[in-house]
Amino acid sequence: MNPLYEIEVILTEDEFCKSCQVLASKKIKQLQMIYLIIGSVFCLCGILFILSPVFSLLEGLIIAVMGVILSGVLCFNVTRQNQKKIKKTWNEHPEWHNMGIHITFFEDHLTQTTPTASKNAYYSDLSDIIETDTDFYLMTGPEEGSIVVKDRCSSGLIQFLRELKDASNHEIMLDKN
Repeated sequence: MNPLYEIEVILTEDEFCKSCQVLASKKIKQLQMIYLIIGSVFCLCGILFILSPVFSLLEGLIIAVMGVILSGVLCFNVTRQNQKKIKKTWNEHPEWHNMGIHITFFEDHLTQTTPTASKNAYYSDLSDIIETDTDFYLMTGPEEGSIVVKDRCSSGLIQFLRELKDASNHEIMLDKN
């Protein structure tokens, strides 16, 4: 079978960090939303305390301000912890540093070859295809997949990946009905 497209990608620290942040962004946003809700509940309690004849204005303000501070600190912390985790993972795997990855696209699957392994993935088995301004992430699992840097792609490959993404989104929507 003849390949449709081929691409060579170098896994740099920047590419690794971007991919991890994209994959974690949904979880982080969910956590941040929970933290904002917790902070909002504190603020509402503070307002109720202010309006209540039982509690003083100062007590209500303290609770409301604590809610704002708490939600802000928690939202910042979850982002910071994720960045630390990504950096730690990168540093623990020096074999990934500037590793060359060759990806070959065929009609029904792709082959990803690194210096240590070669792996096939059928497009129908991809769990997700994520497109950002700079990359495509072809996900074979929740935290595993192929990074395709757009700057290294021909316009034909970008179009092919977008069509593949649209087709997979269409299939997912059909499965849910």
